[in-house]
Amino acid sequence: MYLIVLGAGPVGAALAQEALEHGHDVVLIEADEERAARMAERFDARVLHARIADGGILDEAGAADADAFVATTDDDAANLMAMVLARDAPVATLVSIVNDAQHRRLFERLGVHVLIDPEAIVSHYLYGLLQRPDVEDAVVLPCGGLAFELELTPDAPLVGATRASAAEDGPLAGKAEIVWIRRSEDVGVRAEADARFAVGDRLTVFAREPLGQEELRAFGSRS
Repeated sequence: MYLIVLGAGPVGAALAQEALEHGHDVVLIEADEERAARMAERFDARVLHARIADGGILDEAGAADADAFVATTDDDAANLMAMVLARDAPVATLVSIVNDAQHRRLFERLGVHVLIDPEAIVSHYLYGLLQRPDVEDAVVLPCGGLAFELELTPDAPLVGATRASAAEDGPLAGKAEIVWIRRSEDVGVRAEADARFAVGDRLTVFAREPLGQEELRAFGSRS
C-alpha cells in the first residue's frame, strides 16, 4: 500500500511507523520544518516539508499513485483542504481526524472516513486504564468505540450468562457487545448468541464508548 500522511504529530507519526513496520510505502507531509527534519531522521520514508496549500505538493507526494491519504493535523481547515485535493487526485481511500465534531458532515460529504477528537477518546481510555489496569489489547476504533480483551474472574456476574442475555439485560446492554471468546492460547470461538461464559474466559469486547466502573464490574473484581 502507498500511503500519504498529512501531519507528523503524535497520531501521524504513529500511523507512519506502523505502516512502515508492515512493509507499506509512506510519504509524510509536515508544515513544521523542525518536526519534518526529525521525521526524516527517524523514518525510512519520504518526508516533505510543506503546507497542504502549497501548490503542487500532492503531485510531489505522488497522490496519483497513492492508495490512501490520511490527514492527522489539529487544523480542520487544513485537513479538509487535503481531503478535497486528494479526492480530486484521485485517491481511493480518504481518512481524516476531525477536531471539531461540528465539522463532521463537511468531511463526510466528500466520502471521508472520520475520527472525531482522538485525543479525547484516548484520554478517556487512559483514565479508564487507571481504574482498570487489567484491560488488555485495547484499540481505539475510527468510529470512536473501543475493542479490548478482559478475563472473567470467579465473581463476575457474566459467568454463566449467554451472549444474548448479556446484550439484552445488565450493565452492558446497549453499550458493549462480546464478539469472541478465548479459552486457551490456541482455542478461540466466535461468541454466538447462546454461547455461555465461564470463569477464565478471555472475552473480546466492542464498546461503543469507553465503559465506566459499573459496566466493567460485569467482568468481575480485581485485587
